[in-house]
Amino acid sequence: MRLQQHSSSVAGMATRRVRVRAALAAFTAAALAVVAAACAGGGGDKAGGKDEGKPLVLTLESEDDLSTSGAPEFADAVEQLSGGSMRIEFLQAGRGLEVDFEKGVVEDVRNGRAQLGIVGVRVWDTMGVTSFQALLTPFLVDSYELERRVLESPLAVQMLDGVEEAGVVAVALLPGPLRRPFGLSRAFVGVEDYRGATIGIRPGGVAQVTFRTLGAAAKAYVPGSLSGLDGTEVDPKVIVYNGWERQPGALTTNVVLWPKPYSIVMNREAFEALTSEQQEILRSAGGEALAPELLQIAQDEAAALTDACKSGTLSFVSASAAELAALREAVQPVYDELERNSLTRELIAEIGDMRGSALAAAPTLRRCREAGQGNVTTGATPLEGRWRLTWTRAELIAVGIQAANIPGDVPQAGSTVVEFKGGRYKAITAGRVVAKGTYTVEGDVMSLVFVAPVLRGYVAGQVYRHRWNIYRNSLTFSRAPGSDADLVLLVNPLTRVR
Repeated sequence: MRLQQHSSSVAGMATRRVRVRAALAAFTAAALAVVAAACAGGGGDKAGGKDEGKPLVLTLESEDDLSTSGAPEFADAVEQLSGGSMRIEFLQAGRGLEVDFEKGVVEDVRNGRAQLGIVGVRVWDTMGVTSFQALLTPFLVDSYELERRVLESPLAVQMLDGVEEAGVVAVALLPGPLRRPFGLSRAFVGVEDYRGATIGIRPGGVAQVTFRTLGAAAKAYVPGSLSGLDGTEVDPKVIVYNGWERQPGALTTNVVLWPKPYSIVMNREAFEALTSEQQEILRSAGGEALAPELLQIAQDEAAALTDACKSGTLSFVSASAAELAALREAVQPVYDELERNSLTRELIAEIGDMRGSALAAAPTLRRCREAGQGNVTTGATPLEGRWRLTWTRAELIAVGIQAANIPGDVPQAGSTVVEFKGGRYKAITAGRVVAKGTYTVEGDVMSLVFVAPVLRGYVAGQVYRHRWNIYRNSLTFSRAPGSDADLVLLVNPLTRVR
């Protein structure tokens, strides 16, 4: 995707990936010759070859901007798992102005012009592969926690297996940002807003049928251009990279259409030329890259929202509970159509079970006031100071914390001191800072954003919102409607320390 960076904070999103982008090379005759030789089995350092002292170098073709995918994290994982004996080099697709550039990446991998390729899973059903459609079903996977659960489960393998039909080998399934409605001629909050609208999409069958069912026309557009569109489905990073926040528009904060996960596939001959150990390293690298990429996505999203708020032009809107219910009801025909496929029906049901009641509400993006702008109090509130929370392991589990997310060295009972000071948050257990972040207060709602590193089960950069109440020296928290909460704060009332 050809994206235009335009501000210091957005440029800072991808600082960690400068090394990767510096390594990108356009397709040259020499590069193609190297790839062809590797796939054909010639040369001392071909796939699976053992040229003493030299790492095995595999080429991975991507869309123009690697910072929009998990390719850098995957490459890091391959190098680490192999102890440096395998390395990924990136090839630039050079198709940024093509509507169907992802299909071209798959064709290059299948034909041996690249050994590996990374594409959004949305493209596969345009190529006859339907195994990913459950992951893209509207309003189903609507949180990063649920996306993580799905990609860590055996369902991911079932989805990946489908690409074999396209003549390539499945390697990895990586997370992607959550996509929301972005309105240009109007805000998209209710069903009626979609009727008669033209919505820009990247090529994909699920998006096509979803917007058609809502009464809109779906139009595949050239990346970066919104000409002739009433809206599109995007994430905040794409908005800011393209400078769209500097024009009138409305982002619906609490409607998640679907995620944008990525798949990595490999040329069949090149994969078969690898040793079994090398094949396993590639497939294991996807799992190793999952957590780092989710963290990167959260950080990028938070940075993009900060930039969007600075512009003062972009509007943030929310759908009411009734509008959300009506949207879900309106897309039932999409579910009916997708579930004609037995595998898709099975996967949708399993994802629905994972989603459960605890994940029923999609997390709401923080608005500009929650990002520290506008009339929000970050200090001098009754919350200021230190508070002690006592807990037992059983109580932590009872409020919804998974036992697997509680470290083994945590005792059966203990206490945590939390500190609210001038917009900065800190949690201290056994004399050690275990979590930190920032907070804002608006009325009886406290919004908490953790910074990395975070404990398992949390996402850095995500907003956790709570209602709070103080009576005498006792502080109680409850979950704010429609938002995730720090479940630890819900265990018991907190007592003021000072």
